[in-house]
This record gives sequence, C-alpha cells and structure tokens, in this order.
Amino acid sequence: MFLTRHAEARQRQRSIPSYVISATYAFGSGHPVRGSLTAYTLDRQAVELAQESYPASVGKTLSKYLGVYLIIGDEEKIVTVARGRCRSTHR
Repeated sequence: MFLTRHAEARQRQRSIPSYVISATYAFGSGHPVRGSLTAYTLDRQAVELAQESYPASVGKTLSKYLGVYLIIGDEEKIVTVARGRCRSTHR
C-alpha cells in the first residue's frame, strides 16, 4: 500500500488515521471509477470483516469512519483519501 503525496496531504487534512486506510484497502468494497481507477469504500461489511483482524478497541472505532473511501490508481497507488458524504433524502 503506497500513498501518493496528494493522498498523504488529504489524510492529514481530513484526519483519517492510517489504520482506517489500511482497513479500507484490505476489506473495503471496490468498484471501478473513471478509466483504470478503483474506489474502495469502508462499509458495514468491511467493518465487520476488519473487527475479526484488528484489536477490539480499533474494531469499535472503525464504525465512526463508515463511508471513508480510497481512490486507487496505477500500480496500486492510493491517489486520494476522503470521507463519504451522507446526503439526507428526507425532506
């Protein structure tokens, strides 16, 4: 797992811990976006899978980061890191 300078900057700006990025990369659900890029998202299923591999204290805090996503580019480099947006559909 390699973060580009841009991804490292976004990680710091958005206060996303390294263990969240690791869990998203390892257990997140992936889907293709724009050409050869792939997005991995930390969803509920990924959190459940990660809780089996991480210490209990880390596993519990992962749920606070639901919706975090990574954009993976060529050579498996992480291009950017962001928090997903929850849009309210109730009006």
